[in-house]
Amino acid sequence: MMNPVLRAASLAAAVLSFAAAAPAADHASYSAPFPTASVTTLPNGVVIASQASPDTPLVGAQIFLPAGSAHQSQEHAGIAGVTAAMVMHTPVEGGTDLADVADRLGAMARYTIDPLDTRFSIECKASDLPRLLGDLSKALKQPDARTFAAARDAALGDANKAIKDPALTAYGMIRQAEFAGSGFARPDAGGPTALAALTPADALAFTTRLRHGTGTVVALTGDVTPEVLAAAGSAFADFAASPGTPAPASASPTRTREVVAHRDVASPWVAVGFAVPSQFSADFPAMLVIETLLGSGGDEHAFSYGSVAPAPDDFVGGYYQFEAQPGVLVEFFNGENVDRDLHNLEDGVTRMRSGLLPADLLNRVRSVTLGEFLTSVATLDDQSWLLGRAALSPSGVGFENALPARISAVSAADVLRVARKYLVIETIAVVLPNAQGQ
Repeated sequence: MMNPVLRAASLAAAVLSFAAAAPAADHASYSAPFPTASVTTLPNGVVIASQASPDTPLVGAQIFLPAGSAHQSQEHAGIAGVTAAMVMHTPVEGGTDLADVADRLGAMARYTIDPLDTRFSIECKASDLPRLLGDLSKALKQPDARTFAAARDAALGDANKAIKDPALTAYGMIRQAEFAGSGFARPDAGGPTALAALTPADALAFTTRLRHGTGTVVALTGDVTPEVLAAAGSAFADFAASPGTPAPASASPTRTREVVAHRDVASPWVAVGFAVPSQFSADFPAMLVIETLLGSGGDEHAFSYGSVAPAPDDFVGGYYQFEAQPGVLVEFFNGENVDRDLHNLEDGVTRMRSGLLPADLLNRVRSVTLGEFLTSVATLDDQSWLLGRAALSPSGVGFENALPARISAVSAADVLRVARKYLVIETIAVVLPNAQGQ
């Protein structure tokens, strides 16, 4: 199989070469690739979505709680990750915390801080999930304040590493410009100053923002037994029957701007960011096609922050963070050919905004986009994540089976319209080598 970056580069080169052409022919419809999901809504608003697969003894669970990085205030940046870490390390069975209980069972338990959610993931034998969900529920009710110092110290370590990392520095500058006014403008781990000022009381207060029924989704895939469904309903039945506080709206840039930082790097890093549609927008499928045309460098989890989410190593290419409001598309470049790469990007965007894609190129890029979507859902963890995202969408769990058909139906006119709508104002983040002796 062709390396994704090389594949993307070849498609991007095709964009550079096209001139105005007739629109592509309609693409064939695509059958539903995922099993039908069942949905139960608890009286307090918690949604439990499930997809049973009889060919595995394991179950994957994703618990989406309605407060993420965008909900953090500037002075409390990093509190979402510190709180989630406290939950994971709160003693739940004697002196044993949730992470250790899962480890002893041969299971996986972790957390991820998304823009609008704190997400706990569990993969285990179906017979063990009721126990682990009960432990998570217990820890969420009252995280142990004694775990605060270790959680904050770990976040401080992550924050200091992020400051030195050129890709995270560039991504952080893009976010600061694109999401002004939102907690998502701040680094996921927080900054050293804000983290140093946090207290256990701040973390306990943030926990209350997680325990709202409306906005909480429990997604279950694999060996979903009646016992598993009953445990999911019981574990979160005591959440407040109310929605959480909405995240502050961000103010997107009104003009193109350039921001610069210096780091210990051998050659410049450049990131170019655009405010683009989020995952539930009608324009989302067309933007996925555009991402493929410009060159995708990694999947939607490439820059995720959590208990087991290392920073991407030497990330180059496109990254589409579509879970944020709005979404953001960032193209990363580094090395000796940055100037050439930037010229190619600008040329490609200009051409996409100037004329219709040729039919053969559109068919090819739609197929690649569709293939990448389908192959990205390869594990129980992937399946439960996608099911949970679908359950959060305005169209409900049918979202995941509708998306392939929507990608297949993207027309040349759609690409032209979406490119003209979103690829207009850009933020350019430049990370330069420190001056000699600086």
